[in-house]
Amino acid sequence: MKKLLHYVRTTILGGILLLIPLLVLIMVIMKAVQLIRRVSDPIAKKLPFDIQGIGKDTVLLLVLLLLLSFTAGLFMHTELAKRLKKLLEEKVLIYIPGYAYLQMLSTDKLTEQRDANWKPATILVDDNEVICFVVDESEHYCSIFLPDAPMPSSGSICVREKINVRFLPITVSETIQLIRQFGRGAAAVLEGMRERQS
Repeated sequence: MKKLLHYVRTTILGGILLLIPLLVLIMVIMKAVQLIRRVSDPIAKKLPFDIQGIGKDTVLLLVLLLLLSFTAGLFMHTELAKRLKKLLEEKVLIYIPGYAYLQMLSTDKLTEQRDANWKPATILVDDNEVICFVVDESEHYCSIFLPDAPMPSSGSICVREKINVRFLPITVSETIQLIRQFGRGAAAVLEGMRERQS
């Protein structure tokens, strides 16, 4: 009964941690669309042609939204933007539930870097190989996030010596999929690592 209650509690908590930032993101997007529509609607009315179906105002809105996103993406490559992002994350976004988890997922989806912020790994806990994420490293230690199954958005944190951490040769998304499937496929990953080492 305790396991069932723990499962229900962590599942509900994981759902809440996913929904809150998702709702905030939807609200921000809706506000951005409203602001862009103020600019796009007057321009669309002056265009000498018409687009059947969705209309020229909607097409212009989407084009402006894509251009704005592309410009913001270009800005994010500058040093100033990186400093602002780091400051914003450390002072504001850290207090939004689930932000770090969603940031990790989006970073993994949008980049092919295996050296992203969260690195899939395993550690030994009571002689069991436990799937985890390395979220921070120093010269000798790793900060570890131990996700709960099947909802990896919640879990526990510990610090381990680097020599006791085995990094996995898979992406964050693949690791989350293993966790959501209660570890199905993890043995094959570890078996593959053993074969490569021998």
